[in-house]
Amino acid sequence: MVKHHIYKRGVLMCASLFFGLVATAQVFQAESVSSAWHVVRENAQKTFPKMVAAGNYSGITHLHDDIYAVVSDKSDSSLFFKFRIQLNPVSGELEHVENLGYSETVREKGLDHEAIARVSDSTLVTVSEGLFRFAEYPVYGMNNDRCAFRVGESVDVRKQKPADFVWSSTHSPSDFHPNYGYESLAYDSVRHLLWSISESTLRNDGEPASWQNGEANRLRLFAFDWSERSDTSSMFGSVRHPIAVSYAYRMDAPAIRKRPQTYAMGVSELCVLPDGQLLVLEREVYVPKSKIGASCQCKLYLVNPAEEQVFPLSASFASDDVPYVRKTLLTQWSTRLTLLGRSFANYEGMCLGPQLADGSQVLILLSDSQDQYAGVLKDWFKTIVLAK
Repeated sequence: MVKHHIYKRGVLMCASLFFGLVATAQVFQAESVSSAWHVVRENAQKTFPKMVAAGNYSGITHLHDDIYAVVSDKSDSSLFFKFRIQLNPVSGELEHVENLGYSETVREKGLDHEAIARVSDSTLVTVSEGLFRFAEYPVYGMNNDRCAFRVGESVDVRKQKPADFVWSSTHSPSDFHPNYGYESLAYDSVRHLLWSISESTLRNDGEPASWQNGEANRLRLFAFDWSERSDTSSMFGSVRHPIAVSYAYRMDAPAIRKRPQTYAMGVSELCVLPDGQLLVLEREVYVPKSKIGASCQCKLYLVNPAEEQVFPLSASFASDDVPYVRKTLLTQWSTRLTLLGRSFANYEGMCLGPQLADGSQVLILLSDSQDQYAGVLKDWFKTIVLAK
């Protein structure tokens, strides 16, 4: 049997295999006929330097009204920041983005939070690339603005109750290539599934895509079971959130074939649409030594898990008949750093925003500026309007 790459070995491995066998029948009870989503409007990216301090923003989820939780992959003290994001109700264009400050403190260091998802009225799940861990935290005052502080306001963090996680799933660092851990989270509140995927190919599945090898990343798309029935004991032991379903996902091959100083290619985020279909954000980052000419190519794909074949976590990509999920390209865009332009944006966060007056759905994206690196990069935000 091939070494288990994602879940811890032993009890959890057995549990994931068991649930994988019945995943299609139990998890997806929606219509099996695909309903195509399409892009109505792709709005230009915007930055709000007076309202959003330089950061390393890497994940976003909706809390309530126009308030969103945003994580930073360089923050060790704050679990998340609260952002107010206001949109034009007709076009979906960004009108106002403001960082309201942090709302929860944590005791740990080196979290490197890359993504965040709201899974209940009182808890949020984050994924830490630095700790190779998914963790669910209780959050107080999540549904109002009372726990938010203005950026720059003097706050005595010793009076705040540190957030301790109530559930976690930790993975072995040896399963991943360097800097290619988990960066994605998306929660399906209808089917009670928490989705994730590794950024790049896992170590035992092969080499990560690069400008040299031109290989397409082979990834394992999977979802934790968040239904009530998962909080039970079985012959495999007590497993609170086993992996309910998993699929094989193949990225596009690299487009860059020239030597960079920095290169990254992988899935940077997922998002669940109201009908259970998934949005997958693929991105390829190229940075030359001179920095001028740097680019980030983003592709937004649609995947319908209800119509795909399960690929167990124990299965090998060495097979000739791997059932890779079918994906539909919705849109793609490229940002660059040139002598005259600084549109470069490495998009790492994505979540659903509001529905517009005509019933279309807004998708909100944010980029990681590496703390506005060298005073050149910016914290860009972008919206895309979708409809069926």
